[in-house]
Amino acid sequence: MKKTLTTALLLLLPFTWAAGKDECPKNLPGGWVYAWGDEFNGSKLDLKKWKYEEGIVRNRGASQAYVKEAVSLKDGKLVITSEHKETPNPQYKEGSSSWFEQQKTQPFSSGSVTTKGTQSFSLPGRLEFRARIPKAPGVWPAIWTMHENSYGWPANGEIDILEHISQEPNRVYSIFRWGRNGGNQEQKVIRTTQIPNYSADFHTYALQWDEEVMLIEIDGKEVGRVKISDADYPNGDNPLRTPCYIIINTALGGNGTWPEKAKDPGYPCTFEIDYVRFYTKKDFVKNYKSADSKPSKGTKKSSSKKKKKGSK
Repeated sequence: MKKTLTTALLLLLPFTWAAGKDECPKNLPGGWVYAWGDEFNGSKLDLKKWKYEEGIVRNRGASQAYVKEAVSLKDGKLVITSEHKETPNPQYKEGSSSWFEQQKTQPFSSGSVTTKGTQSFSLPGRLEFRARIPKAPGVWPAIWTMHENSYGWPANGEIDILEHISQEPNRVYSIFRWGRNGGNQEQKVIRTTQIPNYSADFHTYALQWDEEVMLIEIDGKEVGRVKISDADYPNGDNPLRTPCYIIINTALGGNGTWPEKAKDPGYPCTFEIDYVRFYTKKDFVKNYKSADSKPSKGTKKSSSKKKKKGSK
């Protein structure tokens, strides 16, 4: 009897594994249809979908220089590794008046990728991510969007779907940003979510927007929303109605930055992204087919372990 039972269990294993595959849903409740995404199942970054950011790009005073080598794909995930090592700034220009070109080296290396120039996203849309943040003094990971229009920052519009600073280890920021009356004064709506032991596990994030509302979800629960009309400018423009692109990066705190200054111990550390998925409504899918018309079935394990709502 014992031998028979063991044999039966062994025969069931392949079917259990197959049923546990983490396949990307083609449709979601609410009429959302898959249009674009990346499951990161390859051996290297898909440069038809992503571009690297290099050097000192933003965040004056931060401690990192972005390098391609900090970005890799491993075990079906996008991995951004931050290391404490002197790193040349490829933007450096001797005698330059631009602050991001004045620094010859940075004490840390890190990574950043973007869909700017490869794929933009417009309403109606739903972006979904699954990620685990890094843990070390000074880490400043983010998944965010920038809107593309004729305005400069902040009036162009920025949405921080996930933003975290190390000195608040169990808090995630969700921030909607634009310019007050279309000007240079930032208008922002900030929501925070407390997640015990936040960095210990993966969590899911979503940005969803249509003609009326933009909202952010964490682990399937809404954590903040704004009306699209909140960003109406006096001249009739609205940055939230314009296309946007994705940025995924780990910045590192330095002199005068919002996060604490990056320091050992804790490095190297990694920011892991399991997938990025974009959904739209049926009539708009054709706008994205040239980028990715079919979701990857992947080779990922059961949600019983991988998708549990543990804490970061």
